Amino acid sequence: MAPAASRRPAIVVVGAGIAGLAAAWEAADAGADVVLLDADRRAGGKLGTASLLGRRVDTGADAFLARRPEGTTFVQDVGLGGSLISPAATSALVWSRGRLQRLPEGLLLGLPSDLMALARSGILSPVGVARAALDLVLPGDPVAADVDVAVGALVRRRLGAEVHDRLVDPLLGGINAGDSDHLSLQAGVPQLAAAVQGHRSLVAAAWLGRRRQRRTEGIGPVFSSVKGGLGRFADQVARKLAERGVQVVLGFTAERIERRPSRTGGTVGWSVVTGVGARFAADAVVLAVPPDPAAFLLEPHAPSSAATLGDITSASVAVVCLAYREADVTNPLDGSGFLVPRRDGRLMTACSWASSKWPEVAAPGMVVLRVSAGRAGDGRALVLNDDVLVARLHAELAAALGITAEPAGRHVTRWMDAFPQYAPGHGDLVAAIEHGLPAGLEVAGAAYRGVGVPACIGSGRAAARRAVASATTDRG
Repeated sequence: MAPAASRRPAIVVVGAGIAGLAAAWEAADAGADVVLLDADRRAGGKLGTASLLGRRVDTGADAFLARRPEGTTFVQDVGLGGSLISPAATSALVWSRGRLQRLPEGLLLGLPSDLMALARSGILSPVGVARAALDLVLPGDPVAADVDVAVGALVRRRLGAEVHDRLVDPLLGGINAGDSDHLSLQAGVPQLAAAVQGHRSLVAAAWLGRRRQRRTEGIGPVFSSVKGGLGRFADQVARKLAERGVQVVLGFTAERIERRPSRTGGTVGWSVVTGVGARFAADAVVLAVPPDPAAFLLEPHAPSSAATLGDITSASVAVVCLAYREADVTNPLDGSGFLVPRRDGRLMTACSWASSKWPEVAAPGMVVLRVSAGRAGDGRALVLNDDVLVARLHAELAAALGITAEPAGRHVTRWMDAFPQYAPGHGDLVAAIEHGLPAGLEVAGAAYRGVGVPACIGSGRAAARRAVASATTDRG
């Protein structure tokens, strides 16, 4: 028998969303024997596509931030770099004060850097613009690097309620279906935290941040996707993993994790047991699942981490894809879509003009819209049946875009408890969760250090590296 140290480590990844797919890829790259396990019958998690009038439309995320390297690097690593595409339309609007208004130039994650452009946009009332201007003449204390606050509290105090409610909250809240009044500055929007750190004026900080951004504009696209959509990309990654020898096991729920002797010479290994009694031996396990199932699996072995995971709340969202005849849409769809402020009380939170953003989605004479509904503190959309939900959203679209006929096609997807919320102090929660994990158990995904696709990829790959290192270290 070969010495234990020469054996390939066995890694089980629980959860086949994008973080789990990335973790499995990283572990396989490191030479491990990998099992990828998911309760769903398809890989991809919140990355999904649906057929609408013969076109593939994303039902989850439809793009990722190209300037974070984890996304584009992973696409290239799996051999699909030639499939990268960027949106054909990027400018966005907001449905504010009863009209669609184009977002002004000079915004830094909703913070205005050009008050004249803000005034011209019409998004804010004259009083709201005047209140924002006070930030320049009555600045506050500098934002400290070691203090975490809610984004809403900071913006309201410095720039007033209108800037928060009609710019910052719609933009940031759209990222994780959240509420900026309860969003951690440091963990939820670290790039914004870095931009405002040490500044007494948020307008001045936004101006400096935009100046730094302009130095890189033109180097490449801001957002990217993959031909066929991100749901199809997830399917392709799962197939490529299987081709590389990864055991992809779908439709089986991980019911518990048990301790067992390690295969590689250490004193402790693990077994992942499914609901039907199947067992997968592991030297290390990566849990790339949402907080609740992660806490359930961890509780016997890491009770403090499991308890802390219970402090991370989640929001639910419905994504409704609607197809209309182009002749029935009065408003020109010359942009990527529009956001809807929470304060206006509408059911929808955003509308993406999918056929304007992605030409491959467009069918002759048709337009495709992706409408989101539901966010933290607003679960109205999730209790409506599909017919009522579509009717309510269609009525709002008719008011915003001048639509004169019923949709020609529709598809409804409900993402339940899919968007973790980063409250102030979230970074400390994550540190406590990770500190309480025993050797050989790792966590990854949107609940920890970023909800976007690149952040989840980075989380999965980092967890896999830690798992492999743990599995190949003799802990005896």
